[in-house]
Amino acid sequence: MNSAPIIIEGLNHYFGEGELRRQILFDITTEIRPGEIVLLTGPSGSGKTTLLTLIGALRTAQEGSLRVLDRELLSAKEQTLTEVRKRIGYIFQAHNLLAALTAQQNVQMALQIQPDLASKQYPQIAAEALGAVGLKDKVHSYPSALSGGERQRVAIARALAGAPDIILADEPTASLDKRTGREIVELLRQLAREQSVTVILVTHDNRILDVADRILTLEDGRLSSLMNRVSTDTHRMLQLLVKDIQKGHFVEHVADMQPAEFMRLLEQVTRETQEMLAIVNVIQGQTFAGMIRQVVDASANKLADIINAEKAVLYFVDSDASGLWAWAVDDQQQSYERHYSTDAGILNHVVKGGSTIRLEGVAENPRYYSAIDGEAVNTLLAVPVRDLSGSVFAVVALLNKKEGVFSKEDEQWMERFTKSAGLILESWWRMGCDCRTGMVGRQPECCGS
Repeated sequence: MNSAPIIIEGLNHYFGEGELRRQILFDITTEIRPGEIVLLTGPSGSGKTTLLTLIGALRTAQEGSLRVLDRELLSAKEQTLTEVRKRIGYIFQAHNLLAALTAQQNVQMALQIQPDLASKQYPQIAAEALGAVGLKDKVHSYPSALSGGERQRVAIARALAGAPDIILADEPTASLDKRTGREIVELLRQLAREQSVTVILVTHDNRILDVADRILTLEDGRLSSLMNRVSTDTHRMLQLLVKDIQKGHFVEHVADMQPAEFMRLLEQVTRETQEMLAIVNVIQGQTFAGMIRQVVDASANKLADIINAEKAVLYFVDSDASGLWAWAVDDQQQSYERHYSTDAGILNHVVKGGSTIRLEGVAENPRYYSAIDGEAVNTLLAVPVRDLSGSVFAVVALLNKKEGVFSKEDEQWMERFTKSAGLILESWWRMGCDCRTGMVGRQPECCGS
């Protein structure tokens, strides 16, 4: 699945009618990617379970747009809702096992709604699912003979048996002790990763926040901003941020995105960067700079792909000495930097003039200087990037259109990109790239020099 399995835009929901009508969810907008583990947190009564049941097609969407597994659920027919439900695994706080059935038989019940499975396959699939959650020896045990953690494992096996695309879990650790609860979420994370399943987990349990790729917080029916989330629990949020940086998922995250989807993501990161800057005093430089570095690396790689160019290079103005710093990603997807101590070349002309340049026959241009403009460059699209004061502090250059020449449409797309990405690039450049190594010849302030 290339598109996000869950896309929510402007979702509102109400309970009651007439004078008793009360709004529960307000303008919920978010997108959840394949394989992502998202924790949905917030106080009791904030709308978490309501949102979860809407996503799970267990409740009718009323206003806005709710796309789940490429199906619009607003005003959807019952057949569509049923088809979506078959591709979702549900785990609840109460395991909801039938006492008269064995663990294997409880899991088999979830297979009966799968039209492509023959009933003779049920026992084997159920046994394999139980084995996957560590209950190979409990296949024929009844719920009364299982511990609380084991019963919840049966519930997870039941959710996974039908090979779902999405798992929705509502407070699965609430009734479990610390150790057992931890085992359950680690198991859920492991199985989700192995099977590329998207997981949304509603929880009040602060002990398991670190299993998430992302945390969404609902308060009074509204999704809170990054600013609110960090303010609520700065320490845990930073742990998640560092963990995500170490994973290095961002490049993989954008690789298969369509241009419009990539631009929406970039604009979201820009908004969150603005919020992050407001609380940057609580963030270690290495954490923040490392996060932005991933955005820069992924963006350079994605730009070349979208515009069908051989390479994208970011050139930053060196305020300490004349010249430019070049930042690019090589053929092995490794980022590298080089310094050019000169004010010659087409790219320096873009800095000085502050205007986009789109050229073919680059080597024949009188301003061409191969050391900085690149060897064997035939076509060039270079767009200035401005800081908050309006000054040019960087240039984004696309080198060699693979087919034909760079078009006016390419130029307009790039100018939109630089307008959105300017804050991200400026933040990264001003703070330094990676405080473990720094830029060559630079001592970023965040490194404590």
